[in-house]
Amino acid sequence: MHRSDSSSAISNPVSPETLILIAFFFFNILLLPGGLLYTTLLTPLFFLLLVRKRKWKPLLWYGGISLWMAYCHFSTGVDQGAYIKSYILFSSAAIFAMWVWTYLAENHAKLGGFFRQITLYNTGFILLAIVGLVLPVLRGLLWYDVPIHAAIPAFPRLRLFVYEPSFYSFQLAPVLIYYFTAFVFSRNNQYVMPLALLGFALLISLSFGVIGGLVMAILLVFITHAFQLMKRKRIFFAACYLGALALGAAYFVWEFFPLNPVVDRMEKIFAGHDSSANGRTWEAFMLAWKILGKTDYLWGAGWGQIKIVGQPIIVEYYNYQGTWVDLVRIPNAMAETLASLGLVGFLGRLLAELGLFFYTKVYSNYYRLILFAFLFIYQFTGSYLTNIYEYLMWVMVFLPILPQFNKEPPNRSEPTPAYKSLD
Repeated sequence: MHRSDSSSAISNPVSPETLILIAFFFFNILLLPGGLLYTTLLTPLFFLLLVRKRKWKPLLWYGGISLWMAYCHFSTGVDQGAYIKSYILFSSAAIFAMWVWTYLAENHAKLGGFFRQITLYNTGFILLAIVGLVLPVLRGLLWYDVPIHAAIPAFPRLRLFVYEPSFYSFQLAPVLIYYFTAFVFSRNNQYVMPLALLGFALLISLSFGVIGGLVMAILLVFITHAFQLMKRKRIFFAACYLGALALGAAYFVWEFFPLNPVVDRMEKIFAGHDSSANGRTWEAFMLAWKILGKTDYLWGAGWGQIKIVGQPIIVEYYNYQGTWVDLVRIPNAMAETLASLGLVGFLGRLLAELGLFFYTKVYSNYYRLILFAFLFIYQFTGSYLTNIYEYLMWVMVFLPILPQFNKEPPNRSEPTPAYKSLD
């Protein structure tokens, strides 16, 4: 990113663009009923912007494919009211993704400034949340006190203004990856502080799905590129220091503070007794397959049918009672794809991701490669089909953004921009 972009972001911290960014990132859900976003309400605007830019092709492709699947679903029988409502919600997410693609294709040079603003405001909100621990009104708004396991007492987990800690930490993932990559490929330590602040936010959210996905993605990219990366002294020593620090901290906490929520949850996960981890992984696919057995293995149950066909299956499996009976869902994007769109949708999604990976040369850019690895892993452990933040990240993966992280510099006679200031 050019220095002028970040400078303008700092000199004008409350510009309309900044206010829109902060509202989208932190307040998109605030005070709205579950499943609804302010961006959902703005779908007609995004549609008009696409039409104004004459982006007919993606709209026609989406309309053709989705309506063909709707015909197949209606042919097998669905609850029409639930189907239409869910189809509209997914279509709003699809239209938003198309608009984001168009916007970032023209404005991707602003991403560094956007990430800086998000980190700055996120730090301020964390300070507010820490103060809010002793204020019941703020604590209920900014923290999540639901027990993660019956054997572990409830403790606060940071969620800020969204549904739950995993959603909040998922939003932070592309920002943290940006600063991590910037730190690794820079010549100084100017990115240590924002990286530490974002890491602290993830830690107190205690979202092990996102944290684990990030760790696996980074390790996967570094292991597969070890020969090239370890030639860089900074990367080699950073890997050694970070690895030693992580192992030392883990051993210290495990040995001397075994009775704490982090260790308790890790033990539950490794033992297979963590209800949240199980529900987001293998149980989600098992329940999705049972739903297909009641509907259609090829085309799935259809939009919105998980709550119709899947309710007795999921309620019986988890023995839900009371208000929990109405909270039926599959908290896993790939399992939800399988249940809703069948094997056609499941395999089609995988083929689209892998095909675009090679077509857009994701492997040529370290940032996009790490983000792709994270999303590919995480979609098997969380998220959901109408998650616009996930689609935003997929757009970032498949667009040629942040060229300073390219593996090869545009001009081999010059040093790669990744080793210059990234702002």
